[in-house]
Amino acid sequence: MGIDSLKDYMVFTENLNKSYMNIKAVKDVNIKVKPGEIFGLVGADGAGKTTTIQMICGLIDSNSGLIFVNGHNVEKEPDVIRNTIGYMSQDFTLYLDMTVEENIDFGGKLKGMSHEELEERKERLLKFSRMGAFRNRRAGNLSGGMKKKLALSCALIHKPKVLILDEPTTAVDPISRGDLWRILFEFIVQGITIIISTPYMDEAERCNRVALMQDGEILACGSPDKLKSMVNRSIFLCKSKKINTTCKLINEKTDFIAQTYGNQIRIFMPAGFADISPLKNLLAENKDFDICDSRKVSANMDDVYMELLAVESDSRNKKIDWPSFNLPDIGRKTIELSNVVKHFKDFVAVNNVSFEVEKGNIFGLLGPNGAGKTTLIKIMCGLLKPTKGKATVAGYDIAAESKYVKKNIGYMSQLFSLYPDLTVEQNLDLYGSIYGLQKKEKKTRKDWAIELAGLEGKEKYLTADLVGGWKQKLALGCSVMHQPSVLFLDEPTSGVDPVARQDFWDAIYRFSEEGMTIVVTTHFMDEAERCNILGLMNAGNLIAMNHPETLKKSLPVDFYELSSTNTLKSYDKLLSLDYLRQVSLYGEKVHISCRQDAGIIQNKILKDETFHISSMAKIDPLLEDVFIYHVLESERIAGI
Repeated sequence: MGIDSLKDYMVFTENLNKSYMNIKAVKDVNIKVKPGEIFGLVGADGAGKTTTIQMICGLIDSNSGLIFVNGHNVEKEPDVIRNTIGYMSQDFTLYLDMTVEENIDFGGKLKGMSHEELEERKERLLKFSRMGAFRNRRAGNLSGGMKKKLALSCALIHKPKVLILDEPTTAVDPISRGDLWRILFEFIVQGITIIISTPYMDEAERCNRVALMQDGEILACGSPDKLKSMVNRSIFLCKSKKINTTCKLINEKTDFIAQTYGNQIRIFMPAGFADISPLKNLLAENKDFDICDSRKVSANMDDVYMELLAVESDSRNKKIDWPSFNLPDIGRKTIELSNVVKHFKDFVAVNNVSFEVEKGNIFGLLGPNGAGKTTLIKIMCGLLKPTKGKATVAGYDIAAESKYVKKNIGYMSQLFSLYPDLTVEQNLDLYGSIYGLQKKEKKTRKDWAIELAGLEGKEKYLTADLVGGWKQKLALGCSVMHQPSVLFLDEPTSGVDPVARQDFWDAIYRFSEEGMTIVVTTHFMDEAERCNILGLMNAGNLIAMNHPETLKKSLPVDFYELSSTNTLKSYDKLLSLDYLRQVSLYGEKVHISCRQDAGIIQNKILKDETFHISSMAKIDPLLEDVFIYHVLESERIAGI
């Protein structure tokens, strides 16, 4: 490697390795990040993202390999690069007893900034992060999303040449996540280079280039479009009145792959198929086969990951001996809320919420931090009595019959509710006893849960030693051993890879097919897409509720994807247009939204050479767009 080759890259690693004891955390990682680029490290927990980032920042030493930042050797010249890098860890360091402004000031003074320079950059960051109104609030009193925006502002205060962020948007709602990305885009325009790690596959779409990591290795690296072109399959999205039955038929009777996806089916066929007519021909005589409104769709980043690992869902390769659930007949509606209100002194946490969830549905509950989701979940679980209103869950009144509500529900938290110092078998025994299962019944259910989790032969393993996907499915098995009528899932797939996530959702759809009602809270938009019905909450109010596709189609705003000969200049100029509601970078593309029709937009943007726009195409909104629109609209109506 000649030193001249380093001039083309702001960050350069070659054959980077790091081991802890006998575990190789990073294996021969090669990364080349160009100046002004957003480079993503994408993968599940334990993939090696954090270790790689910490070596680039000089926080830990590598066992072997080279690391250069801005042409300087990180391990040999740490003092030279100290002011070159801005770093935000997963456990971002804030001084909780200091105010927002004091935290930013402290970070700037540590970097030796002059008073004038510090004041100017601080005001800009406070304005852009929408934190100006909270400048005198202590950091310890901020919400999770606001803490992350403050930590990002502290990392950016000295205008580093390279900004390195370790999962900055994990467990952050889409509104705060949008704010974080707006800040990043602002500094990309100014020429800062960004390396960002994330477990969110949809977030990878925003990067110029992405490295997909698994078990310490880089599986593939390239632009999102280039990576998606590696998926050598034709993918179709279809509607069906018999979703679960049709999926099962396709997977059992053909060589194609079908996945339930909310109220639709995703079908994977060999590359080159223009439509699903061959599939229809194969199953034409089967009366249970039911498909309509099929359309070809592009691969997503989850599909890339699955293709690279060359694996398919457990639902196809492995026949689990599913138990027949004996759920009580509680009628068509499993959850009914009528004008539910919850006050904590003068604070209204839930405000006049009413909805119904039918038996067997998967209901997703989304909202910003502090929207009232947790309070509402506690009410439905019988843990809190509403101040006003009525609610029944599994056929029981949550206020008068909370004891029976608790017996008929299951709950799986984000942390999996497992005891790490107990073995797999001991955890299952404990939950079986808690649920009051008889010895024979417990044995049957325990064997099934072990098979569901793929832990045959690992019954004596400590839970602490299991990888994320195993823990997740074990926790799911524990939460449904007593066959509850309603299952509550809190961020159920956080930190697991797409393969484990698909296996998990295969199980959820199977539970749904048996008549179990599922309630999911999540910040993953791709997870929300998998629900039958979604409820959006903000400031204690239910602001929208419908099927994901219906919510997207009902937006009174149009969305467009723009290609440009100079993406950053186009993005910067588009930001100045008042009639555009939203302007975002997506790799080498720009996404915009507005209420005006395509003809007007084309005349104003496409034909104006100063915008550098080469093409424009109307696109479907993302679920994140739906979320942001309804939250901002509800705040506008409320005068917030």
